[in-house]
Parts: sequence; C-alpha cells; structure tokens
Amino acid sequence: MSAQKASRRRRDWYSVSEETLRAFMIILVLVVVLAISFFGYRYWESRSQERDAGEVLDETQGLIQRIQNEPRASGFRSEYDAAWQGFQEARNQYSNQDFRGALDNARRSRNMLMSILDALNLSGTIGQAQFVSIQGDVEYRRGDGGDWQEARSRVPLKNGDYVRTSDNGSAEVMFNDGTLYTVRQNTQFIVSSARTTDGREEQAIQMEFGWVDLNTAQGTSNVKTPNATARVQQDSEAFVAVDRQSSQGSFGAFSGGIELTAKGGLKREVKALEQVVQTGDLLSEPAPLPGRPGLVTPADNVDLDLDRVPQVALTWDPVEGAARYALQVSRTHLFVENIIDVKNRPGTKATLGLRGEGTFQWRVAAFDKGGVQGPWSKPWKFRVASFRSGLGEKDETPPQLDLQDVKSYGSIFIVDGHSEPGAQVEINGEQVKVAADGSFTKTVQLEKEGWSFIEIRARDSWGNQASRRHRVFVENP
Repeated sequence: MSAQKASRRRRDWYSVSEETLRAFMIILVLVVVLAISFFGYRYWESRSQERDAGEVLDETQGLIQRIQNEPRASGFRSEYDAAWQGFQEARNQYSNQDFRGALDNARRSRNMLMSILDALNLSGTIGQAQFVSIQGDVEYRRGDGGDWQEARSRVPLKNGDYVRTSDNGSAEVMFNDGTLYTVRQNTQFIVSSARTTDGREEQAIQMEFGWVDLNTAQGTSNVKTPNATARVQQDSEAFVAVDRQSSQGSFGAFSGGIELTAKGGLKREVKALEQVVQTGDLLSEPAPLPGRPGLVTPADNVDLDLDRVPQVALTWDPVEGAARYALQVSRTHLFVENIIDVKNRPGTKATLGLRGEGTFQWRVAAFDKGGVQGPWSKPWKFRVASFRSGLGEKDETPPQLDLQDVKSYGSIFIVDGHSEPGAQVEINGEQVKVAADGSFTKTVQLEKEGWSFIEIRARDSWGNQASRRHRVFVENP
C-alpha cells in the first residue's frame, strides 16, 4: 500500500509540475508578445514622428525661402527671426533624434511664417475677391505656374488665381462687388473678369468643374463653363454645376434670373425657380424647380435641455408638387461632413435623437417627381446643452477667454488667444477656427485709420458668452 501511495504522489507531483510549467510558458509568451508589441509601437511612433517632422521642416524651409525673396517682409523682422530660430532648434532636435520636439518647433515656425505671408498678401492688394469662411480642404493657386496653397480666411484672390475644394472642403468667397459664392465640394474655378458691350468690367469666374451657389448684389456676375456662359442678374440667387467627366452643365435660378448662352450661340432666359441643362452646344428648355420649404419647428436659435428632451422633431411646410425631401443637419453653416444627410424623406417631419451637446444647423430641400432638387431652406439653428451631473442647475459660468497677444502691422493685426475647448469664437463678428486645446490665431484687417477696437467673443455649449475688447491704432500704408 505504501508503495502505491508513493507512486501516486510522484505521478501527482509530476502532473502538477507539468501544468505549472505550461502556465509559466504561456505567461512568458504573453510577456514576450507584449514586449514586442510595445517596442514595435514605440518604433512605429518614432518613425512616424520622424517622417512628419521631416515633412514640416521641408515645408518650413520653403516658406523661409519665399519670405527671403519678398522685399516687403522687412517689416516683419522680429517675427521672421523668431520663426528662423525655432526652425534651427527644430533642425537640431531632428539631428539628435528628438522628433517630437522637432515636430512641435517646426509647426510653430511654419504657422508664424504663414501668418507673415497672409499679412503680406492682405497689405499688398485687396484683389478682386477674398475667402470669407473655409471648411475642410480648400486650396488656391496664383496663376498657372504657382504652387497650390492652403486657403485661409481673408486671403485675397486676383485675376487668374485658381480655387479648388476637395471632397470634404467648402468655402465662401466674397467679390468686391458684393457677390458671394459658396463653393461646394470637388470644385475648381479661375477668378477672371468680363466686359459689357459698353466697356464696363463685370465680375466673372471660369468654372472648370463642380458646383457653386452665388448671390449677386447690385451688379451682375458671369460664370463661364467649358460650353456656356451664364450672366446672373443683379439681386439674384442662382447655382451653376458642371460635371467633370462629360462637361454637362446645369444652370438654375432660385430668385432673379440668368441670361444663358451656349458655346454654339444658342440662348435661354432662366427665370426664378427654373433650370436649364446644357449638353454640348445644346440647351434644354427651361424647366420648373420645386419651391423653397419653410421650416416650422423647433424655432430658430432655440435651446434644448439634453437631460429633459431626448429627441427633437424637425418639421417644415410642404412644397407643392414635392415627391420627397432632403434633410441636412450640420455643425457648420457650410454643411460639409454632415451629421445627417438624407434625400428620401417622404413627409415633412423627422425625429432626431439628441446624443450630445453643441450648436447645430439644419435645412431642407424638395425634390419633384423627376428627381429635380429645388433651393434649400434658410438654415435654422438649435443648441443642445446638458445639466451638470447631480447639480440640477444650468451652467451659467462664462467660458474662459484669454487674449494672449496682438501683433500690429499697420492695418493688419494677428490675434492670438485661448478659450475653452469646444467653444465658438468670433473676432469682429467673423468665426475663428479653434484648436482642440482651445487656442486660436486670426489675421484681422481694419480699414478705418486711427484708434479702433478688436472685439473677441466666445460662446460655450450652454450659450454663456465672454468677450474682450482690445484697442488698436490703425495705420493704412
């Protein structure tokens, strides 16, 4: 009996030891895999930062060369010297394999150099037009031989300049005569001019492809496409669309009218709520467009409590002859990368579940039975805010708003500041792009000489506002 017990103990001991060894080996393998993954990630992150830092350093060096060849840059010596010093520090850090530090310094130098170039562009000429607002990837180019550059608010555009948007980009461009163009995604055109029969110059663009909406003021506007020319009358709201592959064009007037001439000489008059389609040298007969829907609820600029209102009903008036409706909900007035973007609403109501705080804009358009879309409604806003958890009271604290620096260059001012992450910031009534950490930089041009004010406002998701006023002296060159 004792021999059997001893044998069983040895087998039990051997069994336990084998299981322990197996568990140990599994743990060891997991540790090795985790170690390889960790060091692999660190290696990938280092290589990624090295690549990004190298690209920004090359871009910064190109900006330095451009400014060195610009005689007007002598008035920005202190800013240029600071950017140059940051560039040299970034190069040293890159050589010492401190890629994160090199990337941060190179980006700061690049942004400072781009601000100098913006100020030079603004002070050198007002051009024929300028960017008013931008969302997503938008670029411009000075003539046929220039390099494509990132578009920024208030950058002037002159005769022969190109403008293009990507599939996530949109922009508003204001011309000197008051015509406002809304440039949709995947669009490219050239700023140009046209002359009337009596020799007067009219605002014009040469549209290569894409879609533009335009609102004229006191003057007419000309949109030239590969196969037609649209002369949009004053006080009109219209659109022009050109297919990139076929060059087929669509020309519509929501109000006012268009005088349309095809390349072969055929003419059409497009009246309010009419559309003409161009195919080659041919123009279709004007066809009616559906009317503009009127929004009903919720009221414009209404505040919604996220804790009490889990959803909101969007309603609008029916349009005569409409077969369906398009609905867009966005965080910006340019309606790019929308939260909701549908084109098949059969009725005049949509229920929207509220999932987070923020300010939203929405609009509606009608489609007829043939699939032709009419004008968008005027967008309305609603703001969603939540009670603070456990307090049951609304946050009434104004957002943080710090004015860190204002650099003066005659009539040009570069404003640096900081607000709360997620806050909306405006400077002199124009919306400013705010970084994820709440920082912002804006180039401002003031026309009137003498003492003036730059006013900065910040609004949080509750609707609380903070404002700062900075007194400046304007000297026009």
